[in-house]
Amino acid sequence: MGKPMKMAINVIICHLLFRVKYQNLTELENLNRCVICPNHTSIFDPFFIYPKTDNLHIMAKAEIFKNKLLAKLFLHYNVFPVDRNKVDVKSTLTATNIFKENTGNVQFLIFPEGKVIKKNEPIGKVRNGAVFVAGTANVPILPVYISRNVRPFRKITVTFGRPMEIDKEILESKDIIREKSKELLDNIYKLKEEQDERKNI
Repeated sequence: MGKPMKMAINVIICHLLFRVKYQNLTELENLNRCVICPNHTSIFDPFFIYPKTDNLHIMAKAEIFKNKLLAKLFLHYNVFPVDRNKVDVKSTLTATNIFKENTGNVQFLIFPEGKVIKKNEPIGKVRNGAVFVAGTANVPILPVYISRNVRPFRKITVTFGRPMEIDKEILESKDIIREKSKELLDNIYKLKEEQDERKNI
């Protein structure tokens, strides 16, 4: 997406439709290459992240690509599909190749729970794709928590956590990848506690 689109999203969605507030934004600004991993409670979540990124690529569910016209539009704007019903090796390779083919800034958005988790639902089951991509590309993961009260004209808080360094050696063990993925999810939801603490100050 170009600067005009980024500005439009920032003004229309992040300021007019919602009142988006960012916490610990420097954690993102200090990372030119990383995998960004938020919780996922709304279809608007990518739009809350996008205006603060540089050369963002997004992994999204394959179902939204069924319409050929929309599929072309998504691909044009660096959004590509992942099949959530299986281990999608093709999408994982696409993600890692994007890092290989771009020597400059690359930020990749992956929702580790793999689907929208509604407000009253429990935490989702974490998937291993984000950790695998980060390990293969040798880039850190940035945990993010987006407040779950996503309604028009309400304040939305986006909190960035400390980056997780992912050692390539973890790729040698599925168990370690799984453990690191659980740690990632824990780190995301710990940021909710930080948001709650700031509300009480």
